[in-house]
Amino acid sequence: MHRRTRLSLRSSSINDKENEHEQAQLTASPRKRRSKVPDSSVKDAELPEEDGASSPKKVARKAGRPPALPPAVEDVEEQEDTAHGTGASDLVGKLPEREKEYDELVGFVEGVLSSDGSGSLYISGPPGTGKTATLQRILNHSSFAKKLKPVYINCTSIKSVGSIYKKISEELGLKVGGTTEKQYQGAIEAHLERKHKTIMLVLDEVDQLSSSKQTILYSIFEWPARPTARLILIGIANALDLTDRLLARLQARCELKPQLIQFLPYTKQQIVTILKASLEESNSLSRFPEAALGLLAAKVASTSGDIRRALFIARRLVESAKKEDRKTGSSGAPTVVSMGQVMTVLKQVYGASQTLGNDLEEGFPLQQKILICSLMLMLKHGKNKDITVGKLYDVYKAICTKRNIQAVDQTEFISLCTLVETRGIVRLQGKKEPRMHRVCLQWDEQEVTSALNDKQLIASILSDVSCLGK
Repeated sequence: MHRRTRLSLRSSSINDKENEHEQAQLTASPRKRRSKVPDSSVKDAELPEEDGASSPKKVARKAGRPPALPPAVEDVEEQEDTAHGTGASDLVGKLPEREKEYDELVGFVEGVLSSDGSGSLYISGPPGTGKTATLQRILNHSSFAKKLKPVYINCTSIKSVGSIYKKISEELGLKVGGTTEKQYQGAIEAHLERKHKTIMLVLDEVDQLSSSKQTILYSIFEWPARPTARLILIGIANALDLTDRLLARLQARCELKPQLIQFLPYTKQQIVTILKASLEESNSLSRFPEAALGLLAAKVASTSGDIRRALFIARRLVESAKKEDRKTGSSGAPTVVSMGQVMTVLKQVYGASQTLGNDLEEGFPLQQKILICSLMLMLKHGKNKDITVGKLYDVYKAICTKRNIQAVDQTEFISLCTLVETRGIVRLQGKKEPRMHRVCLQWDEQEVTSALNDKQLIASILSDVSCLGK
């Protein structure tokens, strides 16, 4: 679980189609299966291991090197293979620009361990802000690794909400006398009653366990209140208010109320700092003028604050400059990245239908526009008007792929649907897991067209019935 690939700038071809799933590849994490390994992308910067430190806080103060630039999209498969053979010793210390959150997390874990008790924690923040990576560095530190039994589960990998008990049982190596959900749950709770090493159970994308009455989420978050549990339960998701919205009952009992840590999106200056250090480490900083770095950082900070995205774009630009050097056979000064090149790649990454300033100034980001247009396309030309989030995602992804626009992954898409719902344009209905929720359009086509203020995009998508599939 705690293995990771040290990435650096390497030669590879430039692929203008960025895949939003670069999350998987930028992850320098160990086994690339979502069910086993945290997504440590640069959320997930690479930091050196320090010798002779007994406390993760002391080690972290010395470890200041930021992440190596991630591989290009076409290298994903290769990175997944090489990741299997790497040690986790590199993932030690604080992530750059995440020192405060690291200290909070270390303090929480140390407090639980020193009391020989249990505790629960909820970590929130947008994708690419270092949540999983920071947690992984704590798990990989020797002073914690000897005291904890780590169990990491990405909840998007399980087939159904109830199968989470089976997954936890398998990770703990429990022998279960049956195959039902209740039997797996009973085996876990019986294990918590026996003497055991403190368990750190990390549930990434924990909002995927949402159900009609939240029975499973409640039962899991109530485990730390058991007298002999010795359990550190950590839930990770994007939504800030998940515990208040889905687990309101926990707020009434102090012993069940999770502690909260929020990871904010990276700011422009933080992104510049990380990019500079990464480029310097790979001897590529001379290719990036200050103004070009500032433009790149400002764009990423204004849209998502996702450091993985910034590193991906930086790598594409550096590879482009290196390719130019190889073409000209220049042995003199290296080719420098221009402002025009930065703007070109930014438009490729964020969608060619918009100019650089458009999506900063308009009320609707491009991804939300495509989501709404995808829904309108399905309602206008689709055979089945009963549209779920999962079906809508398939059409949305087809539209993005056809237009060379990055598609977000399914977890982010669910959050995107929620954002659009807050505007009153759509309504989500359903008591099952989020991907099965029905999506209903609340506005008519004229109202949507007026609000989106992009007739060309709307007309283009609504006439493209090929994206509906069979």
